[in-house]
Amino acid sequence: MIGMADLAQRLTAAVILGLAWAALMPRQALAADTDWRDIESRIQYAWYTEDARDLAKLAERVTALSSAAPLRNYYLALARLHEAQLALSATAGAAAPPAAGPAARAGPAAAGDALAARPTDAELLALQSLCMALHSRARALDVPFAGSRSHAQMLRAVQLAPRDPRVRLLAAQLSYATARSSPERGGLVGAFQGAVDAFELERQGLEQVQAWGGAEAWEGLAQVYLDRGDAIAARAALEHALLLVPEYTAAHRLLDHILRG
Repeated sequence: MIGMADLAQRLTAAVILGLAWAALMPRQALAADTDWRDIESRIQYAWYTEDARDLAKLAERVTALSSAAPLRNYYLALARLHEAQLALSATAGAAAPPAAGPAARAGPAAAGDALAARPTDAELLALQSLCMALHSRARALDVPFAGSRSHAQMLRAVQLAPRDPRVRLLAAQLSYATARSSPERGGLVGAFQGAVDAFELERQGLEQVQAWGGAEAWEGLAQVYLDRGDAIAARAALEHALLLVPEYTAAHRLLDHILRG
């Protein structure tokens, strides 16, 4: 029979051994415990509420994770993409703000690091494609051929995963960002509607880690309807976006614009 003193010694030894084992574990093993859904929800909330400071902090938090963490660079690219989108939208129609440059440059780099390990990951290809396009807008002289490369890469992403809702959304957003006129933007109803439909199908299927994008698809569809002069359809699309994300600042701003006439 084990005495109390002997039991205490064994428990102490087990605790010490456990702590030593944890200290010796590779960083990638610890990274397996990362709650990626929580990280995604935090990134998306900062994006929806247009909190650029929080987005930057989250990007730093993800950067601090092990480079071997499976989704580290995916979510780093997403955070940098949103940073660049916020910075560019803050001065729409004007010169790109200085804040857009670093974020727009970091996005393609993060996606590229992930693609080195997963070169046929369609979502990563699509993320990098849109990041490259935004980088081209922010620093046109630095990347003179980024636009054509971006479109070619997005086409490859769509070919690899034509039913992936985030790939379809990013492809529609790229087309919208590079359109040169309101009629051209208005012609993208089918692209954004296709993304909306893909998200609706995904919601009915198996749950997965990446779940962002549904509200953006509805908001993008609303913007396209406005470009076509159809305020009623735009309002209906925005109501769908706000049902998914009530805190979506850009959707509220667009809806206020419609209601003010």
